[in-house]
Amino acid sequence: MSTTNSFKQIMEEDALAFPPPPEIEEHVLGSLQILTIMGQAMELYIPKVFEMFILTMGGTLKEIDQHTKTEPRDGMPDPDMENPTPGMAGTLDDFGDLMD
Repeated sequence: MSTTNSFKQIMEEDALAFPPPPEIEEHVLGSLQILTIMGQAMELYIPKVFEMFILTMGGTLKEIDQHTKTEPRDGMPDPDMENPTPGMAGTLDDFGDLMD
């Protein structure tokens, strides 16, 4: 049995036989650079914009930091969350059903 992937081999042969035009390659790389720059700008400025809105509404950054410290850890139930509605996904009506 052959261990070579014939589809991959055909793809490589096609890539050698029909290389992409340089204009398309340049266009794609230019688009990727623009998207990368936009992503980096959003990563830098979006959190600061939210902080600015909080500060203009009268909040403080200390309140934000304290709120993140008091959030429950992953896997811990939120004490402020209401009890789920019976029949809601992920709820059990009776633990006895599990033992049967």
